Amino acid sequence: FERLTKTNPRDCIANDDAIYFLVDEDKMSLTIGKKGSVVKRVSEVFGKPVKIFEYSENSEKLIKNLIPTASKIEIKDNKLILDVPSKDRYSVLGKGGKKIQVIRQILERHCGITNVRLK
Repeated sequence: FERLTKTNPRDCIANDDAIYFLVDEDKMSLTIGKKGSVVKRVSEVFGKPVKIFEYSENSEKLIKNLIPTASKIEIKDNKLILDVPSKDRYSVLGKGGKKIQVIRQILERHCGITNVRLK
C-alpha cells in the first residue's frame, strides 16, 4: 500500500469483502489518485475492493468521515448513538453487518468508542 500510494496509513482492517485504510487528511488525494487511478491499482494488487477513509483527531469529524449520512451524532462515555436515515442503513451496516464491524473497530482503536448504535 505504502509503495503504491506513497502514503502511510493510520490504520488498516481487512475482512472477506474489502480492505479498509484510514489515511491522514492531507494524504487523501495522493492516496486516491487522479480519477481514482491509484486506489484502483491498489485494489487490483490486493485482489479485493479497497475503501479509503479520512482520519481526523476530532472524534465527531472522524465519525462523519466514516458515516457521512449520519444526521445526528451523540457520544456518551464510550457509546455512540447515530441517527441514520432508513434509506441509508444498509450502506452503513453492509452485507451481514461487516461494514459496521469495521467502523466499530476503527472507532474503538482511535476514539475509545466501544458501543455503536443506529437510531
